[in-house]
Amino acid sequence: MKKYLLVVLLVTALSSPVLDGQEKYIQSPVTHVTVFRQGAQLSGDAVISVQPGTWDFVAGGLSPYIDPNSIQVRGEGDFMITGVAYRTNYLENPAESDAISTLRGKIKHLELKLEDEGTALEVLLERERFLKANYDVVANKSTITPEQFRALMELYGINMETVKNAILMKNRVIRSLKEEKGKLDQQLAGTLDRSKMPTGEIVVTVSGSKPANGRLKLSYVVMNAGWRPSYDIRVDDISDPAVIIYKADIWQSSGIEWKDVKISLSNAAPMTAGYLPKLNPWFVDFYQEYSLNEMVVTGYGTKARPARQEKSEEAVMMDLEASAPMPVTVTESNISFSFDINVPRTVSSGGKPETVELQRLTVPATYSYAVTPKLASMAYLMGYITDWDKYNLLPGESNIYFSNTFTGKGYINTAELTDTLPVSLGADNSITVKRDRRTDFTSQRLIGANRVETLSFLISVRNNKSKAVTVRLRDQMPLSQNSDITVEAAELSGGRHNSATGEVTWDLTIDPGRMKEVIFTYTVKYPKNRKVVLE
Repeated sequence: MKKYLLVVLLVTALSSPVLDGQEKYIQSPVTHVTVFRQGAQLSGDAVISVQPGTWDFVAGGLSPYIDPNSIQVRGEGDFMITGVAYRTNYLENPAESDAISTLRGKIKHLELKLEDEGTALEVLLERERFLKANYDVVANKSTITPEQFRALMELYGINMETVKNAILMKNRVIRSLKEEKGKLDQQLAGTLDRSKMPTGEIVVTVSGSKPANGRLKLSYVVMNAGWRPSYDIRVDDISDPAVIIYKADIWQSSGIEWKDVKISLSNAAPMTAGYLPKLNPWFVDFYQEYSLNEMVVTGYGTKARPARQEKSEEAVMMDLEASAPMPVTVTESNISFSFDINVPRTVSSGGKPETVELQRLTVPATYSYAVTPKLASMAYLMGYITDWDKYNLLPGESNIYFSNTFTGKGYINTAELTDTLPVSLGADNSITVKRDRRTDFTSQRLIGANRVETLSFLISVRNNKSKAVTVRLRDQMPLSQNSDITVEAAELSGGRHNSATGEVTWDLTIDPGRMKEVIFTYTVKYPKNRKVVLE
């Protein structure tokens, strides 16, 4: 029976491939990441030793979110790659991240402190019991005199008070340490739950005719990563150029930590397919921009779009000093470009953004004030950045600082296709604006079957600064979407009327302490048996 089993085992072993298809696990840590606006290409390499025959080299511990169509493998050495496959390993979890190790270290430190404090508390409690026992022995002696009893009470009271206070303080310290440890335990549990996921594996089949050493270079794309541009725009004075601090918020939820990797940020899209993409019809039309909130006369009312600029109600003084930008190289290729961060960085998985300063640009700018009294009685200082397209700016949120004061948040919209990029630098109370209805010139008249409404306004802008300023004043006339409604300008005081948007613009130069006024009048004619809601 034993001989039969031995023969069966030998036959089974001999029938199994010894040199072909054997798996060897290799380490291929991520060394470089190209982060796209949505998605990231991870690259790494591994050293291999190839023996004659066919071998499966398994690069494990990878992201479980790899797009299999994006996998690229290049071999360096005297061997041939005959196949590449991707699979998911549900049995092995990725290596413990630095964040988890740090949490475990903090918890261990708190546990040691709790042991120390607990031991100290036991000593104090034993001292308390000792004092009570000695007091009972001495106080119950029948030979004790009143003087001895008073001395005993005084000594007992002083020592007991000291011990009681020490016990109270120790209990408070222990309670605080337990609360802190409980929070860390919860954080660790949540982190471990997120880390309990399968890992990805790339299996590279290699064949060789003789022993050889070589290298495998792997790259693949994960889509749950990306970067968002953001900006700090700083202006000290309207006689100075603007400083644009170009930043990137890098995030990833790939399931593995990018540890000490070189990162490139690209505005291109990742190529995840190995086939030629197909061109679809591309339709083009005119671009129409509405710089004022559009008001359309419909016969029932008006509708305004919300303003895009967001302002803080109260300016906050901020420190102008900021950390130096990371060493970054900008690489351009036709219509795409990338920022190469030359210092390795670590980005944890979990979606928390890692902010990197890419560039600090000093750009020429012109400044003027803009007022829209129909919407706000404030004057806003505007900066106009020319030739902005050569700075590789992308659409993104911006923090605005003027004279070392945070004035609000904005949005850089590079899709507006203008030569000049406008930036609002905040409100200036030294420019006052009024928009008053001229009641004597506002009227309603019936002319035949129609009603004619005339609306007239006096707009005044005063410069309370010590130097002359340039102010762009904007208002608007309604637009008609009905042939029975006619809108006409009556008096514009030299303003420019855009018939497509209804916007009326005046460019004013106002000397120090002076005021300028414009008259703005328009008429609306519509059937008298209908209703039109105007301002």
